[in-house]
Amino acid sequence: MKSMSEKQAYVDEFKEKLSKAGVVVVTGCAGVTANDMTALRKAVRESGAEFAVVKNTLLARALADTPMEDLQKDMVGNTAIAFGYEDPIAPVKAMFEFASKSPKLVFKSGFMDGEVLDPAKLEAISKIPGKKELYSMLASAFQGPIRKFACAIDALRKKREEEQAAA
Repeated sequence: MKSMSEKQAYVDEFKEKLSKAGVVVVTGCAGVTANDMTALRKAVRESGAEFAVVKNTLLARALADTPMEDLQKDMVGNTAIAFGYEDPIAPVKAMFEFASKSPKLVFKSGFMDGEVLDPAKLEAISKIPGKKELYSMLASAFQGPIRKFACAIDALRKKREEEQAAA
């Protein structure tokens, strides 16, 4: 059993993570094998987030008196939580991709932009392109008009060269 000071340090650590997180996802992990859990942690870490199995009572203390307090109702049974810091969509995408292969991971709720999210909203978020995809889409959108402009300039140059050669 942990001492009271160790428990308080655990709660303080979670409070800090909750304050920094752009997205928080609460899941049930009963029946997920250790190997699968390691693979999930790795996928979530690669997306710029953290994933941990938590003790419900200590996490409930960390959530108390915060906008995320409503997440406490979903902390029943084995609970794991993801804290997304950089791109709030990337960890949700990684977790849903994992859940498609391992259906024992159950989404309970989440929190993003001041709103508590149910599993359906989390699934909708998982289908939104992440930052990297959006940046590539934006670059592609800019590239098209620039390419057309460069081709027009090149055609104009060729036309003038032909006119000078003919004269």
